[in-house]
Amino acid sequence: MPKVKRKAVAATNAPAKSRSSPRTKAKSKVEADKTRKATASTARIARLKPVFFCDPDTSDEGGFLSPWLRSRFEIKGVVYQKAGHYIVAEKARAFGDKKALQRILEAETTEELKSLGDSISGVDEKTWRRRVTRIAKTANTHKFTSDNTESRELLKRLKKLGNRELVFADPSDAVLGIGFNAADAEEVGREQWGANVFGKALDAVREQAKAKGKKANATRKQTSSQAAPRHGDLDTSIFDVGGRMSINW
Repeated sequence: MPKVKRKAVAATNAPAKSRSSPRTKAKSKVEADKTRKATASTARIARLKPVFFCDPDTSDEGGFLSPWLRSRFEIKGVVYQKAGHYIVAEKARAFGDKKALQRILEAETTEELKSLGDSISGVDEKTWRRRVTRIAKTANTHKFTSDNTESRELLKRLKKLGNRELVFADPSDAVLGIGFNAADAEEVGREQWGANVFGKALDAVREQAKAKGKKANATRKQTSSQAAPRHGDLDTSIFDVGGRMSINW
């Protein structure tokens, strides 16, 4: 019986493992380094960028800084609903407008307060500029450092902003604010900005709180170190020469 010829079947080679060449690895490392540097640069710019704020918008990172955020506090027996409430009331007091003051103290909305603030009679702008810094700082000090949960939470948020500049971007006020909204402020340049008294008052309160916190930490560390027994303070009189405990009855 004739033999059947078998067809030769070529052996299938297993797919070779892909190996990155040293050149490819180096290129990938360079790209990764570039990405890390770009990310770090973006984060650094974000940390340095001013915090613009105006209205108490909860979705805005600086909304809680607004003078119109509801944050009740009491000064000399009078309750104020927000920092702006106190500032407008002090403006009426400064210029002796008692009727406006009474209406301001009874006002319930931000719109009312703004309108009443603009209608105060006898206002002298130079006098107001001299007084407003102290008034704005007093308002923010009570808003952020009063002894209540709300103030403590607000102060935590203020500290989280680090050292970033705080800018009250109120287009209608070039004394307490800068006289521009955030978008226009960046476009025109800071040389055209107003006084930003409110933003600077916030910064003063933040720095004061930081200094107070550092002092408290230093005091705690000092107290802790004084309370802890030092190695040199161990009374060795109870040990004999051989290092064994000796108690005399």
